[in-house]
Amino acid sequence: MQRKEFRNKKGEAFSYLSLENPKADQTFIFYHATGFNAETYKILLSNLFIKFEGLINVIGLDQRGHGLSDAESDHKNLSSWECYVEDSLEFIDSIDTKVILSGHSMGGVVAAKSASLRPEKVKGLALLEPVLYSPIRAFRFRLLSKLNLQRKVPLVEGAAKRRKGFESFEDAISSYSGRGAFSTWDRDWIEGYVMGGFLENEEGVALSCHPEWESKTFKVSDMDTWKFLRNIKTNCIAFCGELGSTCPSDARNALRKLGTNWEVLEYPGSSHFLPMELSDEIIDRLYEFMSK
Repeated sequence: MQRKEFRNKKGEAFSYLSLENPKADQTFIFYHATGFNAETYKILLSNLFIKFEGLINVIGLDQRGHGLSDAESDHKNLSSWECYVEDSLEFIDSIDTKVILSGHSMGGVVAAKSASLRPEKVKGLALLEPVLYSPIRAFRFRLLSKLNLQRKVPLVEGAAKRRKGFESFEDAISSYSGRGAFSTWDRDWIEGYVMGGFLENEEGVALSCHPEWESKTFKVSDMDTWKFLRNIKTNCIAFCGELGSTCPSDARNALRKLGTNWEVLEYPGSSHFLPMELSDEIIDRLYEFMSK
């Protein structure tokens, strides 16, 4: 995959991975999860391109504060996921073809909101384990947030304490292998995460997504997605895991009620890291969805 750069109206630089065909009439744009980066999903993206025999464009964007993008990312100024959506819209507007938007976890929310706000550009929407609770639970979350009564979120505290640096890329890869959130990942996926999310320095390598930024992103999770989802008329598909899913059963049922343009798939035994665990199955189903 080629690494390219996009500059927004402010002149900020966003890095992205790309496989492109100048004759393609559609572009698949993928948004990564909080704390990850586009290269984390290189296997999924490159194999999807191969599945289509190179007849589409495939792009993975490093979002603000993540990967190799160089945009303002002071965690003190982060109050919602709105900046991620604004960045997405500018990027979409720079693409000449129709687009299929997709994303994992937080990236799924960014993709969904972008699809709602750019209906004339978006041909389809594919969500992989989006951060999406039922309309009632989402309302309660927003109410508690306004009253400053949020419960402690383990992800917020864990991200803030994340180890920032390692002696080398290999040291980082070995440290993550078989542990914690990475326990179900093959080594190739971990290599993608490390190579796309660490920068070299005098001490070795360090996370490009600062723990403070990752932690704050978790903390200010948007729970207003349903008002955007209700406006989407294009074909949509959601892929949901079972263990530790961020799109639980009540949210899945609510998605199905949005209309016949929605399809919700469930994968028993898989986790929130569904793209890493069942990438071949996901690619096959994405191919069917995008070929309609």
